[in-house]
Amino acid sequence: MEIRYAVAGKPIQHSLSPVLAVLTASHLKQAGLKVEFAEINLLESDDVTSPMAWAWVKKNRQNIGLTNRLYGDPSTPSSHSKLHRVASAVMSQVKTADSSYVPHGETLFHHGEERIKIRRGGHESWISLTSPLKHLLSTRSGVHPIDDSLENGAVNQLRWDGNNWYCAGTDGHGVVTIARHFGFDFELSGVESPLLCMVGGGGSARSCATAWSNAGGSIWSIEGRRPLGKRGPWIQNLVSGDQVVDSIGMRLFIDFDTAPGVSESNRTTDCDLHLLSSYNSKEVGLIVEPTDSGLRLDARWLLAAQHLEAWARIFSPEAAHLLPGLGLTMTRLHAMESALRAD
Repeated sequence: MEIRYAVAGKPIQHSLSPVLAVLTASHLKQAGLKVEFAEINLLESDDVTSPMAWAWVKKNRQNIGLTNRLYGDPSTPSSHSKLHRVASAVMSQVKTADSSYVPHGETLFHHGEERIKIRRGGHESWISLTSPLKHLLSTRSGVHPIDDSLENGAVNQLRWDGNNWYCAGTDGHGVVTIARHFGFDFELSGVESPLLCMVGGGGSARSCATAWSNAGGSIWSIEGRRPLGKRGPWIQNLVSGDQVVDSIGMRLFIDFDTAPGVSESNRTTDCDLHLLSSYNSKEVGLIVEPTDSGLRLDARWLLAAQHLEAWARIFSPEAAHLLPGLGLTMTRLHAMESALRAD
């Protein structure tokens, strides 16, 4: 299967999604799946129709390439080859996850569900959407949703199979996966249920509120630039600030009002996990950092989790059982960033 892959949004030059895409494809090829990225692009746009038009245009069109400080312009042959060459080296060197990245064992992405067979084109286009594009598609867009991301304005993945568009929202699934990976138990209920302390009301926040409530957790919506809203599927799981003091469940804090490419938040609260929502491609010190109350996780965790969820749910669900685990993927991502800097 030949794939054209792009990441679209504004700003977009900081994105590490092309690195993750190549690492994941390399892992699947080692497992015997024929996955080839014929093209990789960074598409800067504040209009979702532009990246969708990119998916229909032949490979030899002219476009303005964007450059990332780590891997250059992935649409050029030199940078494209560099990504695959370094990924191949990392795959041969990194076979197991860093022990600090798997505190409760590895997390896989097939969820024990039956493999989903989907219609495949010989040539497909896959697009990962970032801000501000996630809410721009609607139920009248002619796109087939595989979940409720269209209704919630939380689309961050698109797949064009040559005839039809499909979409999904994987930000929320990624946050829930990370919480489970670090010991959150969603079987607990009442005051013991996992608590999501979340700033923001945009597409990523709505995706997380939906996934977290569907998993059975409680949500404390902290006032931000936009309200989360009280008409979504999360309404029954919202708790007030007064109720939060009675909660004894594990807590995850995330601030979705952080600007893209800015890795720090000016908001905080005592929590078991402080998950950053934004990152840049500068060198990062600690991927997992101890705090006074728990752990601080770099936003690369969210990027990796939602990216793997995209492969499992919309890009290649029939091969979900072959995907690498979250801890192994984070180990390889860190190693590949280091190798790209040294290259």
